[in-house]
Amino acid sequence: MGYRTESSEEPRSPMSATHREARRTDAIRSAKESLLSRGLLHTDTRPEWLPAEIDRSWRRSLGAGAVWESSAFRYVNEFDLDSELNRAARPVLDRLMAMLQDMGTAIFLADKTGQIVARRVADHSERTRFDNACAAEGFDFSEEKIGTNGLGTPMQEGDAVFVRGPEHFNAALEDLACAGTAIRHPATGRLMGSLSLAAPADTAETMMLAMAREGARQITDNLTATVGRREMALGRSYQKYRSRGPVIVLNRDTVMTNVSGLSFLNVENHALLWEALIGQDWSRGSCELELDLQVLQAQVVGHRLDELDGEPAFAVEIVDRRHQTVSRARSQARSVEDRYVAGLHRAAARSNAPLSVTGPSGAGKLHVALTWLRSTGHPDPLVLDAGDLGHDPSWRRRAKDALASGGAVVLRRLEDLAESQVNAVKALAEVSTRAVEPRDHTETAQDGAEPRLIVTADPTRCSGPVLGVLACATPGAELPALAHREAELPVIIDALVGELPPHRRPLLSAPSMQVLRRWHWPGNVAELRSVVETLARERPGRYVSPADLPPRMQAAVNRRNLSRMAAAERAEIIAALRQAEGNKSRAAEALGIGRNTLYRKLHTLGIDDALLSEPDVPALR
Repeated sequence: MGYRTESSEEPRSPMSATHREARRTDAIRSAKESLLSRGLLHTDTRPEWLPAEIDRSWRRSLGAGAVWESSAFRYVNEFDLDSELNRAARPVLDRLMAMLQDMGTAIFLADKTGQIVARRVADHSERTRFDNACAAEGFDFSEEKIGTNGLGTPMQEGDAVFVRGPEHFNAALEDLACAGTAIRHPATGRLMGSLSLAAPADTAETMMLAMAREGARQITDNLTATVGRREMALGRSYQKYRSRGPVIVLNRDTVMTNVSGLSFLNVENHALLWEALIGQDWSRGSCELELDLQVLQAQVVGHRLDELDGEPAFAVEIVDRRHQTVSRARSQARSVEDRYVAGLHRAAARSNAPLSVTGPSGAGKLHVALTWLRSTGHPDPLVLDAGDLGHDPSWRRRAKDALASGGAVVLRRLEDLAESQVNAVKALAEVSTRAVEPRDHTETAQDGAEPRLIVTADPTRCSGPVLGVLACATPGAELPALAHREAELPVIIDALVGELPPHRRPLLSAPSMQVLRRWHWPGNVAELRSVVETLARERPGRYVSPADLPPRMQAAVNRRNLSRMAAAERAEIIAALRQAEGNKSRAAEALGIGRNTLYRKLHTLGIDDALLSEPDVPALR
């Protein structure tokens, strides 16, 4: 380090304590000025009397461009008085102030950015002293901005630090001595801020460092009291694995990860990862998994962690990852819909007959049909409801006119067609076939807009005569039930949310996405659309928790998250309730438990009256 020769040793000749301290102060100031003038490239040996942590901090400060003049202080004043850190620290700061008020010592709390977020001073004169040093709420005391100090340096060192007089990098702080220590979150270990005690340099005691450590410990204890047992257990597991490569530690509601694991995390990936983990057989211990996530393909090693209160948790180590570009991932998302649209393109290329889009009610058949028509130059087709044809005498004329003018007609819900209209629809199909010009099989329907009739139907609900009408159409796309499209669900949800105005779009949390992925969607896409629209009304632009979703969905997920013992208990309670014909008092008596206990278990195990009528309630996934 670039220290001057005449200051390389602390003076040792006989003299008064005051004189020795003055000589030491001059030596420290001289060493710091030498570093500032000669720069980091000069690497003279550090004097033994200069603490190693001060040496390191000076070098970091110089490298970061910290300013040593008093004009360096920056007033930010952007912090939350009711933050998690402030709430935990407030009673500790008050206790420390009561102990130190007669000792001329002030207490400071900084957030992780180095900004002072709380200060305690004993009287007006002390307040003036620290105000003159810009040591007040809202000022930035990060090491990067003002150099070595009792708030920013402990966060850089990750340990307690005592900074006395000219050891401060900034000249405005040279009259102070500060003892500070970092504060970390008890569950995750992440840096939250720092606590520092400050006093005039000529009266400060090294005991301040022990008091700062004890204060930080008390703040950590207060933070611990606000963290659930499950999160604490998860945090301990995270601490165990976090020193390795990319790692994710998670339970159903919480995720912890290091920086290299962040690229794997979004709402959809958390839900996909959780589903993959709980579906594994862990009887043989840790296992390797191949995951196909939304943006990344990865090989991982999964570890089942100890359960707490029956709640499973996992650690996932990323051992091999094969990145895709974001644009490629987005194109894959679009291909979910494009796959069905491409089927219509192929069908149109090989046949002049009407096209069909089939699948269960609510599967999104009309959406696919309209998407294909827009791609072929038909943005405004005539859409008719098959069940209404008997009440609309003009439908034949309007449909024929649309086809004659080169337009398109969509006849939806063919399963509702009355038998009296079967022949009329067959006649329209013949008109549509004649209206389409013959094509070479190498051409596609995208080469130009032409008349087209498309029918949508649920074949399982069609009568015999109506199936005859459906047979006149060329199969174009067959949509499975939404329950069989689990991998596509995040993409479909994203598309439905994207149709809403930006300020109304609900923000789905990872636990909410898990609930949606596990629901069996009897109403298919129509049911999903209804859920999204309801959330847009009730939670516009806000995060959606599982509690905001329909209760029937929450109950279904609760069933599938049960341990084996809880699942067995649930099955026994359901059997007792069915035997008692839903009478909870009789069921509680048969089970040998109190009525209040039964009500509590009904809520915990996700049992409601609707479930009692189900012929088979699966207890396990």
